[in-house]
Amino acid sequence: MNTALLPLLSLSLLSAQVSDNQCAMKFGFAQRDGKFKLKDGTSRPRHTAVWLDDQNAMLFADSMNVNTDGTLRSYSVDDYWGEKTALNNLCNASSDKCSGMTSDQKRARRLATQKAKADGWPIAAIPALKIDPQIIPFKEDGRPCDEVDGYLVSATALIKPGIDNRCDVNRYIDSQHLQAVVLPRGPRPDPKKPRNKSAFQLRGAEIGDLAVVMSGDGTVLTFAVVGDVGPASELGEGTIALAKTLLRKDALPLNYREVRGDTGQRWIPGKTFTLIFPKSRDAKNPYVDQTRIDADAQKLFEAWGGVARLKDCASIYKAR
Repeated sequence: MNTALLPLLSLSLLSAQVSDNQCAMKFGFAQRDGKFKLKDGTSRPRHTAVWLDDQNAMLFADSMNVNTDGTLRSYSVDDYWGEKTALNNLCNASSDKCSGMTSDQKRARRLATQKAKADGWPIAAIPALKIDPQIIPFKEDGRPCDEVDGYLVSATALIKPGIDNRCDVNRYIDSQHLQAVVLPRGPRPDPKKPRNKSAFQLRGAEIGDLAVVMSGDGTVLTFAVVGDVGPASELGEGTIALAKTLLRKDALPLNYREVRGDTGQRWIPGKTFTLIFPKSRDAKNPYVDQTRIDADAQKLFEAWGGVARLKDCASIYKAR
């Protein structure tokens, strides 16, 4: 084990192995998960412990954020920052996430994107916009898919069967209506080569697998599917529908400002426990219907040990 990780993880999390109670899980691996801010103003990589059992079921606790990808209202060139009706800001659909940019540079990126759209998306202008085609799908001519009702098409890794057109919004799961979690993609040490498998993939977890999510206080438990991949160094995202359930919301958010919590509405679920069942996916008939997800995930969950076992694991995870 890489001892350089030890200061950033609870030592007891690393050594935890429970055999005399219902949990019976142990530390499996440390997933890179953003950064720690230190007192001197610098930062260091943060890691989250992922526990495994003898069937490779995976458990981790993290502060869950909202992933809007897949819903029609996710990204808008005209509503670039999600201040009106878009549920995300377009920087989050860029390959660099506008990271490290000044406010003036971000404004320039917005204006360049809006001009490119107005000019019909000139091919020469697109590279500078840093639009990520894994998030905003492109047509075969190298331009973003045509807008639908004023919004860019937003893709997810989990797709519905029988729809080959990547510009068809019906191809992707809808963040507003399907409960799904996001797992990190594998790292790419060499940009000229394919990505390596993630630690989750190496243990059998893939897009389409079933999951259980419990709120940090243990009062809400619900079922989901692994519906998308995120940055290799981040963990802990769920769809709007999942956040809505965890937070007991009655309505959907108005815009990105509300999703962020800028308007006083709380849409970030915060601390959650997520249990993944690797190899539970159905490749021929993917889980894209919430009723089916609920039924099949509940069967797996009950066979695994159900609420009692998950709460036992959660209490040990927190205690350590």
